[in-house]
Amino acid sequence: MLFFKRAKQDKQKAKADAAATPDAATTEPETASSAEGAKEASPPPKTNGAEVELQHKVDPDSLGFKTTADVEPPQEPVGQAKALKSLAFGLSMRGPGYNILVTEPEGTLCRQIVRARLEEVARKDERPPDWVYVHAFDVGGGYRALKLPAWTGKSFAEAIALALDRLADALPAAFAADDYELKRRTIEEEFRLGREDALETLRREAEAQNIALLRTPAGIAVAPILEGKVVKPDVFNSVPESLRQEVRTKIAALEAEIEALLAERPEAEQARRERIMALNEQVAGRHVRAALEDAGREHSDTNGVESYLKAAGRDLTRNAGLFLALTGQERVRIAVGTIGDARFARYRVHPMATTGSARGAPVVEERNPTYANLFGRIEFAPAGDGRAVEVMRIRPGALHRANGGYLMLDADALLAAPEVTEALVRALDAGEIRFDPPVPPVGLGDASVPDLEPIPLSIKLAVLGDSETQSKLAKQWPQLKRHFKVEVVFDDTVERSDEAISAYARLIAGIISKNELKPVDASGVALLIDEASCKAGGNGKLSLEFSHIIDLCREADHWAGGEGRLVTSKADIERAIRERNERIASGEMRSAS
Repeated sequence: MLFFKRAKQDKQKAKADAAATPDAATTEPETASSAEGAKEASPPPKTNGAEVELQHKVDPDSLGFKTTADVEPPQEPVGQAKALKSLAFGLSMRGPGYNILVTEPEGTLCRQIVRARLEEVARKDERPPDWVYVHAFDVGGGYRALKLPAWTGKSFAEAIALALDRLADALPAAFAADDYELKRRTIEEEFRLGREDALETLRREAEAQNIALLRTPAGIAVAPILEGKVVKPDVFNSVPESLRQEVRTKIAALEAEIEALLAERPEAEQARRERIMALNEQVAGRHVRAALEDAGREHSDTNGVESYLKAAGRDLTRNAGLFLALTGQERVRIAVGTIGDARFARYRVHPMATTGSARGAPVVEERNPTYANLFGRIEFAPAGDGRAVEVMRIRPGALHRANGGYLMLDADALLAAPEVTEALVRALDAGEIRFDPPVPPVGLGDASVPDLEPIPLSIKLAVLGDSETQSKLAKQWPQLKRHFKVEVVFDDTVERSDEAISAYARLIAGIISKNELKPVDASGVALLIDEASCKAGGNGKLSLEFSHIIDLCREADHWAGGEGRLVTSKADIERAIRERNERIASGEMRSAS
């Protein structure tokens, strides 16, 4: 008799024992009779594969338990010792190229097994750093990648967003203050008085020569004066020629002085603008520095953050007028998780690989590895300031989210997307995540793709697929061989033995427990194991297509519940097999017709 460890008895197990034991006081007679009736009324069910007559069936008494409530689930998957050994080797190797190709027979649940192993190893790994993209504030208009300590990427992005909200309140107030207005008026008045003094001096000089300076819409004009009045042209033409020539000479000299004075005006205007700009930068810079110092206080020792904050501060100071355009209760509103205002999008921090609150390395599964899903994407919006578009958000892909950890991909999906697979090979060759999409991003228009600084790539890949797909993938991209040095092949059958039967029974108990189904009695478990033998062809093996067994357990649980039983019996398993086979046969008949 096989031996199983007993789990602690609880109320559910006590009910299961009572329902499974014929002489128990709480046993329902109709349950036993219905099971016997099912045996007599129905022939043994057929499998949904070939009809197989087993020479040796599992004896329920040999299993050593009444129901699966007595059994502890197995610690290791059944019949996959070789595959698990290869997988453990691949996960323990940290050198380049030790990524893993996993061959998964249909229905073996190896995907769940691989993910569970990845998560187990990942929990023991060191948490990788966070990565964020920030504007470079240079002529190229690209984006720099900043490496931040784990768990700080999102908080840094939020701190910068809050700093801008703070400036949206502080800067309009600062530029509306009396102190600023007084300083600005002083500069304006100084330059105005300088021009007026020069013109007044020239006016007096002209009057001394009987010539008037007149302000007109077209500028400053000159005219002769006779007896204290400006002389009209017809009167001026009546005076002697010698006098007219003398006046013309004086007027020409004064006009030359006026032109010289006006020629100095652009330089004076430029000087005025520079002094106003210096005042604006002084006022804005004080508030910008204070806001950014608070935002970057926790990252003062992080490489690259100080230079970014200085560059952002200079740009914010020069563009303080953006904040003065805000009216009413309008705010910058670029906090993490919102689209934000395009005018301020250049100051957004874009988290690319934030670790959140979980411990250990990340484990990511990407079932649809498009370029955007793998390498990320850029979202654009009209800039509204003469530029075509503005980068609103840089979203991470699976490579960013799994960076420093583990990424599961489907081989058939890679085979169906050759441009993505080519990009993945390039990323593995270079050891970096580079944004170079095969087609321009949506919303880019005529603008060029912004330059994103590549992010170093440190990742363990597990590519899963059946043997045929893996073979096609290797044939189409032979260069993958140098990046996938570990191959894990899961078996679809295991040799039938007492040990295998014992492990299979524990596996069924684990399925029942995980899916929160009613316990199955020993005879039902024995029939399920026999069904696994039939699925394997009855050649001394057990099928490892567990998805079939899971479906039978769920369906049998349904039939047992319909009869009001607390324990799923052999009769329920038989009914599940029989009705499943009938559905399959019916489907084959419809397809044939």
